[in-house]
Amino acid sequence: MYNNLFLNKETPLLAIHIGSRSITIAQLNVLENVCELVGVGVMPLSKGCIVDGLVENPDEVSSVIKKIIKKENFNSKHVVSSIPGDHGVIRKLTLQAKNQEELIDGLLPEVQHEIPFDIEDVRYDYQVNKHEEKVLSNADSRTLTEEFKFDVIIAAAQQEIINNRYDTLVEAGLTPVIFELETFSSIRSLKLVKGLSSIGPYALFDLNSPYSYVSIVNNGQLVFDKKNPISSHCSMNWKQYHARGFFRKINKVEEYFNNKFNKKLQSEEKIDTEMGLAPPELDMDFIEKLIDEASEAFEIFSESTNQKVECIFIHGIGALAYSIKKLIGEHFKIPVKKINPFSAIKVDPERFHLKELYDRGPQFAVVMGLALRRFDYK
Repeated sequence: MYNNLFLNKETPLLAIHIGSRSITIAQLNVLENVCELVGVGVMPLSKGCIVDGLVENPDEVSSVIKKIIKKENFNSKHVVSSIPGDHGVIRKLTLQAKNQEELIDGLLPEVQHEIPFDIEDVRYDYQVNKHEEKVLSNADSRTLTEEFKFDVIIAAAQQEIINNRYDTLVEAGLTPVIFELETFSSIRSLKLVKGLSSIGPYALFDLNSPYSYVSIVNNGQLVFDKKNPISSHCSMNWKQYHARGFFRKINKVEEYFNNKFNKKLQSEEKIDTEMGLAPPELDMDFIEKLIDEASEAFEIFSESTNQKVECIFIHGIGALAYSIKKLIGEHFKIPVKKINPFSAIKVDPERFHLKELYDRGPQFAVVMGLALRRFDYK
């Protein structure tokens, strides 16, 4: 979902993840398949700023965005931003057509049939994967025509939530060009996991508030049962503290000017750069609910594919909770790994606090997945 501007894949994009409790912003430079961190920062939001995925206090949200951008010295104005997973619809369709152009021309009626909203109230995007399989179609009962089968992944979100976030980003002085469902950002973050190609089907646990999500992925793609992803989500309550964090080291020049002029700044303009984070508290009732939901998804996957999930990747604020990895691993009896996107990104130790980034890496998987996105529309 995008704003069609005169952009290309070389245009630097600023990734902004608007969560229910915080704003996270990051940017990557990508050159010859090498990703380098430009900057990353996170600040908390007041309770009630985001309600059911909608920005209810755009003034505070845009103010927080501006503060992070100023602190990190971000220059890009073009934004790729997230849409909560529970506000999107994902479908997989298998359609026949003579070629991709004919397929796309006839796609709208199929989307209207599959999306549980009025087509006028949604924005949708699609990805087409061509089957090698050819089929013969009896077009007019007298002649046979050759067609192809295509797999089409459709993602849609209601216009209301897109417009709501679009307006907030514009208020912050930015230009939104892509909106993406968090589910796809999470999957893209797995590109930063080493050795992933050697692992068979795996599950992805996004452990965040107010919802945690379970998705099953194979060969980098969501796994579908008929038309719907084999996934689930449940409400969670990860109790977290000190969500604020900036990881860029202050150089001597900045330190000099900060010491010289900080006293003249109004207190509300100062940004606390403390990076301390108390681990989220575990609530066993929520954990049991999450495991039950995941178990059901695993069972559906095994029944429909005769395969088993071989590994679980976890990320989000909940992945920082003490013993969460052990609890999940002991239940499912398969390896559980935390996603640390910074382990595969070039990070200058002279500019960033590496230990803090590594300690909190799983918290930034979604925003780093967004930051990997490029404007690749023709």
